[in-house]
Amino acid sequence: MKYVNVRPLADVYGFHLDPREYLRVLPGLLPDLPTGAAEFASDPDHYDFGSSRCVKDLTLHRVNLFDDHGRVSLELSLAPNEWKHEGGLYVRYSGVRSFRVNVDSADSAEPPEAVGFAEVADASPFTERADGPPRLGDLQLDELLPHPQGVSHEITFTEGSLLVVSADLVARWHRPGLSP
Repeated sequence: MKYVNVRPLADVYGFHLDPREYLRVLPGLLPDLPTGAAEFASDPDHYDFGSSRCVKDLTLHRVNLFDDHGRVSLELSLAPNEWKHEGGLYVRYSGVRSFRVNVDSADSAEPPEAVGFAEVADASPFTERADGPPRLGDLQLDELLPHPQGVSHEITFTEGSLLVVSADLVARWHRPGLSP
């Protein structure tokens, strides 16, 4: 991420999280962000770690990708942390230009060992691993930036990241058991 700082702590489990630089430059970025992205990025609870509507500690529940007559959209369903959030978050991206997922190996800088049908040297991170399936982990922080195609939304998790470039997005919080 360009402004939001997320880095692992050297001596203990956890992460150093610092969105202050992003929050400092955000007012200047808002006019260049699409409407939905600007609304989501500027929500006062977005980076308030004490708020039940802070993105920290959500987990990725589901991703749906739609191709509707040449218009690609993507929906992320982020599940709540039972001790922090009152509900989950749905983010729907319209006019998707790019969607990338990176799952880091938690124990080393080496890529995970592939097993089974994907025993190839350049196996995708989504192959089975000898030490269990890959996972993204808990959401740490995210960053929305203006992009020539609309908005780039980078989301950092404890064990990976997502990057979506789209025309715009709509983000809505929901209570458990209710549709967005």
